[in-house]
Amino acid sequence: MTTSDSTGPVSGRTLLLGAGCLVGLTPSFAAFALSPDVVLFLVLPALLYWEALTSSVREIRNNFRSIALQSTGLVLATAVAVAAVAHTLGYSWPIAFVLGAVLAPTDAAAVAAVAKAMPRRILTVLRAESLLNDGTALVLLAVTIEVVTDEQPFSWSGTALAFVASYAGGILIGATVALLLIQVRRRLPEPCSTAC
Repeated sequence: MTTSDSTGPVSGRTLLLGAGCLVGLTPSFAAFALSPDVVLFLVLPALLYWEALTSSVREIRNNFRSIALQSTGLVLATAVAVAAVAHTLGYSWPIAFVLGAVLAPTDAAAVAAVAKAMPRRILTVLRAESLLNDGTALVLLAVTIEVVTDEQPFSWSGTALAFVASYAGGILIGATVALLLIQVRRRLPEPCSTAC
C-alpha cells in the first residue's frame, strides 16, 4: 500500500468532518434540514461501498462465522439490551426497540479510521462486522417503525416473523445487486496507474 493510499481516505474523512463542523456552526445553515432518504440512499451506500472495496474477501471468508455472529447476534443483543433499559424508563416496547436499533450498530468508516493499529485479523473482523451490522440494524429499525406507525396491537411473534422475512429479503436483494455490480466492474477498463 502506498502512502497516498493509506492517507487518502483518512485525510478525506478529516476534510468531511471539518466541512461538516463548519456548516453546522454557521448560523445561516441553522434552518437547513437534510432529508433522511439522502443519507440512507446516497451517503451511507457510498461509505459502505468504499469500505467493502478495501476489505479482503479471503480474510472475510476465513472469519465468516465470527463476523456473522457479531453482525447479527451481537447487534440484536445490544438492541434488546438498549430496548429493555428504555422500557424500564417508561417507553413502549416498539419505541424502545427503535432506540435500540439506532444505537446498536457500529460505524464502518469510524472503525476503519481508528483501528489501523490493531492486528490484521481483528481489524478484518471489525471492518466486515461493521459493514454487515448496518443491514441488521436497518431491518430492525424498519420493522419497529412499521410497528410504531401501525394501529394494530404489538405482537412479538409477528414482529419477529417480519424481521426474519425482511432480513432474508435484504440478503437476496443485496446478493443480486452484488452479482450485477461484479459483472459491471469486470467490463470496466482497469484504472490507469501513476506510471501511465
